[in-house]
Order: sequence, then structure tokens, then C-alpha cells
Amino acid sequence: MKTEKISLPLDHFPQEIRTDIERANIYDSSSHSGATVLYLDTGYYLKMDQKGKLAQEVTLAKWFEEQGLGVPVLSYFSTDQDYLLTREASDKSALAFLGQAEALCQTMAASLKKLHVLRPRHFPVSNRIEDYKQEAKDNYQKGCFYEKALLPQFQIQNREEAYQLIQDQGHLLTADALIHGDACLPNFILKDAATFSCFIDLGLAGFSDRHIDLYWAIWSLTYNLSDPQYAELFLDYYGRKDVDADKLRLIAAFEAFG
Repeated sequence: MKTEKISLPLDHFPQEIRTDIERANIYDSSSHSGATVLYLDTGYYLKMDQKGKLAQEVTLAKWFEEQGLGVPVLSYFSTDQDYLLTREASDKSALAFLGQAEALCQTMAASLKKLHVLRPRHFPVSNRIEDYKQEAKDNYQKGCFYEKALLPQFQIQNREEAYQLIQDQGHLLTADALIHGDACLPNFILKDAATFSCFIDLGLAGFSDRHIDLYWAIWSLTYNLSDPQYAELFLDYYGRKDVDADKLRLIAAFEAFG
């Protein structure tokens, strides 16, 4: 995904990856995560973050690559900061198929369903629930609040109501599935609207509550299609028997402090 074209001197980057960068046009594709993500139009993505912060993501990305569910990891360096270089996905982000919304909902639901039933014996991250809860607590204490997480259907009015819900019901979360952790449209790569290719941006993957993925899918569909009916359609395709509406509301409260 290209966004804003930028110019950076070559000596801004480690020597080991300068040959991959010197002939590239560079675009800033960073999101709200805090990491800097650069798209190199020679076919690469370079993610940069604080020293040591991407080490776990490298391991996760390599696992997904080995399963045919992720893009190739080319190199990782930790010097003054962390640098993770991956190959650009050969197919397109789900954002390219907004005009085929029904097929898109079905494909996203099917790909998450298949991910959620995987039970690998040796996975880099065993249980993310406690970290997830601690992050919400820490961010509440810092005064952080992401109001956009609270879609109207969740009927959470404010910061205090969201945190009270976490305190009352946070114990209901279970590590019941292998999840992506940030299942928004840009992180689904598709061959076409009906054909899943792979996942990208895997730093939050691990065993956790499947409703975290379901929440981000419906949030992203609602945000990008400006119509809540597609979130409902997505949940129909995923299977209503595996969806707990109260847990989705609880996840919305958590993500308001994410």
C-alpha cells in the first residue's frame, strides 16, 4: 500500500540493506502502531521500531511464511533500532475489493475460520491474554482512549463505562484460538475477492480470544464500507454459533485502550 512519498538519505539505513534501498522510491505506509513502515517500490516493505521490539514479530512472520500464510522474511537487524525487511505480497490488499463487498466478507470469514482452528504444537507465542489485559490497564492509567473503537452497536458511551466493562467481564476472555491479532482489511492479502492469499503485519499473532480478530474485521469493514450491514454479513459467514455478541462488546472496550 503506497501512501506518502518521502526522501531519506541512504546512510539513514544499516549497511546490510542499503543495496535493497538505493534504487527504490520510498513511501511512508506507517499506521497507528507506533512503528515506521516504509514501502520500497522495488518490491519490499521495511519496518522499523525501537531496539528489540520486532524480534518476536520476526519469529511469528517466519512461522506464517513456513505455513504458506505469510510473505517472505528477507532480513532482520537490531542496531540502533530494529529493522525488518520483507518482500511485498504478490497479490492485493483486501482494500482493493471493496466494490465486491459480499464476496470480501465471505473470504475474510473463511480465512479467519481456518486460522482459528489451527493447533500448532510449536508456536512462538503461547498465550497473549494476560499481556492484552495488562496493556488495557496500563493505557487506562496513562489516560489513553481510542474512542473510534466504540462502534455505535456496542453501546459504550465513554471511557469510564468502557473500563468498568473490562473490570466486570475481563475474566471471560479465553485463549481459545490462534489469532492474527489485527485482522483489519489491509492485513488480508487476496488473489481476488473470493480467494485468500496470505496475512501480513503479524506482530500481534498468538493464542488468544478469537473475538479479537472478529472485532477488528467488523470494525474495519464498517469503517471502510460505511455500512454496518457488512459486519453482520461477515459474522453470518463466520458462523453465528461461534460468535458471542457480549464478548465482541467486551473486546471493543479493551481496544478503546489498545
